[in-house]
Amino acid sequence: MKTIIRIFNILILVLSALATASLFLTPTFVLHSKITLSTDSFSKMIPENTYTGPIDAAKILGTSEINVGINVNFTFNDVSQSLSIDKNTINEKIINENINSVAETFYEPIDIVTEYTVRTVVKKIVKDEIKKQIENARTQYAIDSGSTAEEIMEEVGMTDQYFVNFAKSLYDAANEINATLGSFTNTLFWQIDEAVKKAETGTGGVAIDSSKFGDDKKEEIKNGFINILNDLKMIVKDTTVPEDEQKLVRVSHLAYTFLSTYLSLQLENKVSDPNELVRKADESILDYTKRLLNLYVENLLPDIFYQIIGYFSLAVFIGIFVFALIWVILFLITIIRMFSSKPWTIFGPWFWIIGSLQIILGVGLTVTGKFILPKFNIPLGNIPISSFVIVPRTFAFIASLIFVFMIFFAIVYAIFRHKAKVQYRESLGGTR
Repeated sequence: MKTIIRIFNILILVLSALATASLFLTPTFVLHSKITLSTDSFSKMIPENTYTGPIDAAKILGTSEINVGINVNFTFNDVSQSLSIDKNTINEKIINENINSVAETFYEPIDIVTEYTVRTVVKKIVKDEIKKQIENARTQYAIDSGSTAEEIMEEVGMTDQYFVNFAKSLYDAANEINATLGSFTNTLFWQIDEAVKKAETGTGGVAIDSSKFGDDKKEEIKNGFINILNDLKMIVKDTTVPEDEQKLVRVSHLAYTFLSTYLSLQLENKVSDPNELVRKADESILDYTKRLLNLYVENLLPDIFYQIIGYFSLAVFIGIFVFALIWVILFLITIIRMFSSKPWTIFGPWFWIIGSLQIILGVGLTVTGKFILPKFNIPLGNIPISSFVIVPRTFAFIASLIFVFMIFFAIVYAIFRHKAKVQYRESLGGTR
């Protein structure tokens, strides 16, 4: 029976060594979280105008929620630095290392909404202008063909898809590298010329007269578009060049422009130095947006957040050594006992008491964060977060699983230990 006990002891030694190593070799604290943002917040970042009206981001994106993933990996060194509630360390590990993925998450829906908005604006302006031209021609010539402007447009092939393709051409022109107001309006006028001629040819010149679409009309349309482009913040203001040579912000970059503008407004009066909100001369729009997003997220976090991280780091720091101590003591007692005449080891009450705390910090924290915490209605103020999931894992996770196994193992061990003790007493003639 002693042989069986010694075999069990070897397993205890292996598990103790593994548990001790896991406390120091695994990441001290890992956090996988998912924050769900309402897409209504993205609508607020896109400037509205007469043509867009209220923007229904949920309808455009096909969802009312966007998930943002945040991952944190604290090493033992990071924990020791966080003991003093070092905001720089906490921000670096929690915010800065995640800002790229967060920015990408923010950027994608805004980009989709932006592209949809710009194309919608262009499509509606062009369609309304062609419709107005046909209506003007019918009024001027007192034409009563019995057909409305919309019906005439349908008859000559100006369907909704026609204007979708029209808008795509203008979108592509605005999205070209180094696109200017002039290059954009040239494409616009060419497209409108083609549309007017199409309407004139399709109706035999009855519905519209292309000769009436002159420079004065083009200038009127151009000015209307300039107002819209200004509303969308697409024109890079430069008073040193003629109007037609003023550059356009690429549509694919508008999402960053909108996001940075929104973040800058949200951060007003919330940063100690207003110059932090100003874009630097050598700073790309992408880097500028990410820097503001950093500041925005940092300002969302209340001081209590840093205090909690600090207190938690202290508990973790102490816990590593306390938990390691019980496993080391078990290892030493077991290895000493294994080569004695009484090979059964001693777990002791402190092993079970401290080990139970290990379960709380290991498995318990993970279960609480993932399944229990999200059920509480936590007030989040004006933060556009509708729900969140936090899945923490500490240095004690693997050790706590080993401890849970050890509980059941100890029951089996106790049975064999009892038999071994009986045999030992019998070998001594019934004495202890």
